[in-house]
Amino acid sequence: MDFQPNDLSERNFEIIVTETKLLVLKTIGETLIDRFDESTEDVLQEVYFRVFKALKKNQFKGEAKLSTWIYTIAKNESNRMNAKRIREEEKAKKYLNSEFYMELIEAQTEKIETSSLISSMLDSVPFVYRKALSLYLEGMSMDEIAKEMSVKQGTVKSRLFRAKIWIRENLMGEVPYGA
Repeated sequence: MDFQPNDLSERNFEIIVTETKLLVLKTIGETLIDRFDESTEDVLQEVYFRVFKALKKNQFKGEAKLSTWIYTIAKNESNRMNAKRIREEEKAKKYLNSEFYMELIEAQTEKIETSSLISSMLDSVPFVYRKALSLYLEGMSMDEIAKEMSVKQGTVKSRLFRAKIWIRENLMGEVPYGA
C-alpha cells in the first residue's frame, strides 16, 4: 500500500482499513489477554480512530511502512486495553473485598446480636409463658401448641397474651431502638 501523508480521502481510508484489518485483528488477538477477548471490537475501533486522527493531523511521516505504523498502534491499544481491564478487575476485587464483605459481616453480626438479645430476653420471661411463646415463635399454630403443652387452646392464647404483657412491662426499656 502506497500512502502519501496528505492523501486522506474517505476512499483511501477505506482501502487502508481493508488492507490492514487482518494484520490489526491478528495483532490484537496476540496481544490482548484471553479473558478480555470481548474487548476486541473496542480495540479495533480505537485503533482505526487513532489512525484516522493521526493521518488527519499529518502525524504519519512515512518513515516506516504504513502497515508497520498501524501495527504499532494496534499493539499499543491492545496493551492499553489490557492495563485498563486489569485496573478495573483490581478495583472490583478491592471493592468486593472491602465494601461488600464488611457490609455482609456487619449484617450477620447485627443478626447474631439481635438473636442473642431476643434469646436472653426470652430466658427472663417466666417459664409458664416462655414455653408457649417459644413454640409460637417457632411457627406452631395455637392448636399445635395446645397439643404440645397438653393444655386447651384458650390457655395457650391466655399465656401468649400474658407473655406479651410481661415483656411490655418488664423488658421494653431494654430493647434498643430499631431491634
